[in-house]
Amino acid sequence: MLAGKHQDPEPALRPVEADTQLPPILEPLLGIHSAPDIPWLADAAGTAAERGLGALFALLFLVDTPSGRLFGERPASSDRARGLARLNQELGTNLATLKFDPSEMEAVRSALVEGRARSVQTIAEALMLEMEQKRLSEVQRRLGVAEVWLAPLHWSGESQGLLLLFMPANATSSLQLAELLGRHIAVALKNLRDKEAGRKRGELDAVRWVYDEQRFNEQLSKEISRARRHQRALSVLLLRVENLPDLRVRYGRFLSERLLRQIGATMEDTMRYTDFLGAFNDNGFASILVEADQASAERARERVLEALAKVALPQADLPELQLDFVCATATLAIDGESAAELTSIAQERLGEAPNRDAA
Repeated sequence: MLAGKHQDPEPALRPVEADTQLPPILEPLLGIHSAPDIPWLADAAGTAAERGLGALFALLFLVDTPSGRLFGERPASSDRARGLARLNQELGTNLATLKFDPSEMEAVRSALVEGRARSVQTIAEALMLEMEQKRLSEVQRRLGVAEVWLAPLHWSGESQGLLLLFMPANATSSLQLAELLGRHIAVALKNLRDKEAGRKRGELDAVRWVYDEQRFNEQLSKEISRARRHQRALSVLLLRVENLPDLRVRYGRFLSERLLRQIGATMEDTMRYTDFLGAFNDNGFASILVEADQASAERARERVLEALAKVALPQADLPELQLDFVCATATLAIDGESAAELTSIAQERLGEAPNRDAA
């Protein structure tokens, strides 16, 4: 990865007013943060670039860590692949397998090192292609591309890749939004890689497919230290499936485990990208709500329960299936000062004996 001097501040999270006009980039960001793997992340990045920023085409390149070269990432869906096929045909190369050294292209190198989005006038300044300049200019005109935006996947002081946006004339979006999109993709990419590393290290719960309880407690201790250092709020949310033992007896272990995975996936969809979801006890989940005071934690609790009321299993015709949840929160400084105190208070509010062994 390419380290730069620019350091990203930790994001300040503020509630959105009900009557706020939200920019079109926000909804497509949900797909980015819910992508299950990197090909689907490439897919979601293209969708967000086209729908949210008005890009004609979007290409995702990632940094190969050992060599520092950029390599193209193939999207997952057939629709996105067809758009890529048109570009491949026009540019005379397979962009999904294209690799090049960013240090040989000044604009690309600068965007990656500085972590700032840039605009160039020609495709030749953004991609290293074996095509005669006059022909490449003709292709650019035929595609309707007025300029190319270079949005680095930059987060926490390093760039993990680059999003190339082929923009039309008179684009109504901005480089600032392109840069923000790149940062969201970088966060989602980091989370995907962390999860994969967690699987390899055995840090994921085998049934619920979220971080295991030990990893959650370690992360909670880190976030508490960070919250104290920056004098920021922090809360913990615990959720238990109250009737899961009965469902396991009635429908069997296989279905109950599918339910737990579906519940975990639904909870992840309701969380902000700064939050952290893990397993808790046999039938539960725990979430670290970063920069959430009591009021924000209560809103998060209501949001989770509202989403979980719609949980259903695909291809499972069980109209009588009912899930009973209990959910509670605890807030740093108000309810406790340590990870053990916060989780114990939240457990007591769930109506169960606290786990005194929490980190």
